[in-house]
Amino acid sequence: MSFLGELKRRNVIRIAMAYVVAGWLVIQVVETVFPAFGFGSGAVRATVIALAVLLVPVLVLAWVFEITPEGLRRESDLERDAIPRPSGKRLDGLILILLALAVGYFAFDKFVLDPVRDRAQAEAAREAGRAEAIVESFGESSIAVLPFANLSSDPEQEFFSDGISEELLNLLARVPGLRVISRTSAYSFKGRNVKVADIARELGVRYVLEGSVRRAGDRVRITTQLIEAPSDRHLWSESYERSLDDIFAIQDEIAAVVLPAIQQQVTGRPPTALRTDPAAYSLYLQASHFFLQRTAAGLSLALDHVQRAIEIGPDYPASWTLLASVYINQINLGKRPRDEGYRLASEAVDRALDLAPDFALAHSARAWIAMAYEHDFTTAAAHFRRARSLAPNSVLVLGNNALLAVRLGRLEDALGMTEHALNLDPANSVLHTNRADQLIRLGRPAEAEPSARKAMALTPGSSYARSTLALALLLQEQPKAALAPAAGMENEAARQAILAMAHYDTGDAQAADAALAVLREQHAHDAAYYIAIVHAWRNEGEEAFSWLNRAVDEGQSTYGVRTEPFLRSLHEDPRWAALLERLGLADGQIAEILL
Repeated sequence: MSFLGELKRRNVIRIAMAYVVAGWLVIQVVETVFPAFGFGSGAVRATVIALAVLLVPVLVLAWVFEITPEGLRRESDLERDAIPRPSGKRLDGLILILLALAVGYFAFDKFVLDPVRDRAQAEAAREAGRAEAIVESFGESSIAVLPFANLSSDPEQEFFSDGISEELLNLLARVPGLRVISRTSAYSFKGRNVKVADIARELGVRYVLEGSVRRAGDRVRITTQLIEAPSDRHLWSESYERSLDDIFAIQDEIAAVVLPAIQQQVTGRPPTALRTDPAAYSLYLQASHFFLQRTAAGLSLALDHVQRAIEIGPDYPASWTLLASVYINQINLGKRPRDEGYRLASEAVDRALDLAPDFALAHSARAWIAMAYEHDFTTAAAHFRRARSLAPNSVLVLGNNALLAVRLGRLEDALGMTEHALNLDPANSVLHTNRADQLIRLGRPAEAEPSARKAMALTPGSSYARSTLALALLLQEQPKAALAPAAGMENEAARQAILAMAHYDTGDAQAADAALAVLREQHAHDAAYYIAIVHAWRNEGEEAFSWLNRAVDEGQSTYGVRTEPFLRSLHEDPRWAALLERLGLADGQIAEILL
């Protein structure tokens, strides 16, 4: 018998075929499963190599041994034709089973897993492209200021160490041409044991400034170091031990040393910190700490501390601007009447601008009041332009300016500002949600979905992120899928609106009517706009216009009405143009506004 015939007789060829098919299946599963457990491409390569190496001993064993009715026997112990050899038929059956599994897995991968991977890869490519574009535009001038470690004996002093690092961040952000990663993203690494090089790589920066603060009474010791991430080289380090009276001078000295070290093209003098009484400054930092909690209790504590700061240091514009922001956020949480809150906020921000006409955040706050309360979009745009000229890399200014662009229907401008802000603050959930919202308004809900999911991954409890994802799914005609993110929303008005529309689209009229009834009974005073959206989605134009006019009459929010995709069924009605006229958003009213 020929050698090939002997291979067939001993089932070596069958076993080789079964091994190859089984090995292919193992590799496919490993490529899918290993990344979920943190294993990279090295583990997959090791699996392929191991399978290739094991093929040789498997074939040798197939040549040497034979499966018989009495069990595994050496081929040399058998008489060639003395016994039946049923193993060949069993191997044929095994090969057929493995081939069926392979075909099934291929179909599952092609038609189920591939579209998901493609969407994720496309979004990753877009994010990488945005990052590359911004790095190219700023060159190598990019830095992240990490939260300084609190080395004080009192853990309550952490607000002070956080505040110092954030003030340095804000100071550097005033430098034109310098990309400074914003607070949200820089602080996302707080308390995590991550290498500086990995932080820099994730944030897309070349330099990292880190340090520590030790405060004892009226004495403070600040230690800082500047690291070039690609080379892990310490470019500069220094310790400052001074009284609290010198805290602003320390910030100025750090900025004056850091800037020449990280970019050769800096021209002019480095920015300097605004001054106030040290005790007032400490209270201001505490107020900022409580404000960033964005809760009713946190805002109450922030209000108390910032008012005390103003009593001690009434000439510090940052305190007045923070006071205005506290009032505005209390309005948004329903903890202060709208008219009273905006009156107090206007007084505070006007005081800040009297003290410092070039204070960017005060201009941004003034623009917000003009936009959200006074509906004076020309004034809002002027203040945003001024704020951007003073702080071109302020995420707060860019993000708020984008919201004005949405109101005016300048959606491409809004998306550009938001993506610029995301390059400065890539871990900012609100910005990812804003981007998704703007893509939805541009008629690109499929592109919006990954941004909304990214926002949910960053802040799973965010009602804003969840509602935006649900709306993207509704516009992709996936109402059942939209019910999942709606289930976890704390914003009850938005949740009921989504339920009403999703159930309507699934044909569950009873559930849709029940959700709309809850919305009308419990939220007519603060969510008339949502009620109008639901009626418009149901093609109930009369009810939609009735609720829209109520929202306008009562001064309720109508954010983005001009570009709201869920109101498009109303656009051909003459009442639509009249509504925009009432809101100051008709074409002729906004045509000359410059962003």
